[in-house]
Amino acid sequence: MLPRARHKWLPTSGSLNFAAANVWRSGANPLPIIQPPGRRSTFATEAFNAEQDGPSNNYEKYLSSKLMDAFEPSKLSVRDISGGCGSMFAISIVSKAFKGVSMIQQHRMVNEVLADEMKEWHGVQLNTGAE
Repeated sequence: MLPRARHKWLPTSGSLNFAAANVWRSGANPLPIIQPPGRRSTFATEAFNAEQDGPSNNYEKYLSSKLMDAFEPSKLSVRDISGGCGSMFAISIVSKAFKGVSMIQQHRMVNEVLADEMKEWHGVQLNTGAE
C-alpha cells in the first residue's frame, strides 16, 4: 500500500499545496521543483523546469524525434515520470508553431502528433509555449 501525501492549506495562496513529504517513489529521480518568484508551483511548472539533459531512454528519444519533426521546437523536454515503465510522461515544448494559438489548441496539436502512443499511457503532464 502506498503512503498518502500530506496536504497543507496555505491561506495566502487560496489553494492546496501538496507537500510531497510521504509520496511513494520508484528508483527514478523525481523532477526538480523550481518555483519562479511570485508564482505557485504546478505540475506543468515542474515539467517545464525539468533538466534539459536530453532523452535518457529509447522511447523518450522516439517521442522527442516525433515532436521535433512536427514542431521544430526551440526547447523540448520529454521525461518518463512513471519510474521507467513508459506509462506517464512530462513533456515541455516551446515552438514557433504555437504562436497565436490558444493553450488548449497547442495541447490538441501535441495530442494529435502523439495520439497512437498516448493510447497506451496512464497520463501526461504537458506544458507548451509559443516562441
